[in-house]
Amino acid sequence: MAEAARVRQMLLAIGVLIVLVGGYVAAKHWMQPPTQPPLDEGQIAAEAFLAATRTDPGKAWDATTAEFKSIEGRESFIRQAKAAPILKEPLKFNSTQTVEVQKHPRTELLYQSPTTGKSIRLLIGYEGGQWKVDRLTLPMEAAVKK
Repeated sequence: MAEAARVRQMLLAIGVLIVLVGGYVAAKHWMQPPTQPPLDEGQIAAEAFLAATRTDPGKAWDATTAEFKSIEGRESFIRQAKAAPILKEPLKFNSTQTVEVQKHPRTELLYQSPTTGKSIRLLIGYEGGQWKVDRLTLPMEAAVKK
């Protein structure tokens, strides 16, 4: 009889362990922030950034992710935005593509200049409960030498 009680306790402990591990895995999966925005939300974030870049580059920088800010300092970004002709004109949404960043799918939006045909790429990231620009890639000739 003592043997049967021991087996029941062991089965109960294994069952509880399975439930705990399953709950942890499920919670971790559901609580992860999304890596890709719906297209309309990504465009809203990108176009707000582009509009602010034309009028107030400092404000545009303030609205980016911490990752963007760690790569490009505020003053450096302001100088680059003022010196890059492509960022001074209204750009048209061209397309979207999925890229992989640190083994996660991410959305990159491409905007094109209606006058030159050149494109910029904006990587969108989720931070602080909202979609923000995480990376800006300019055409090579538009990039300012540091």
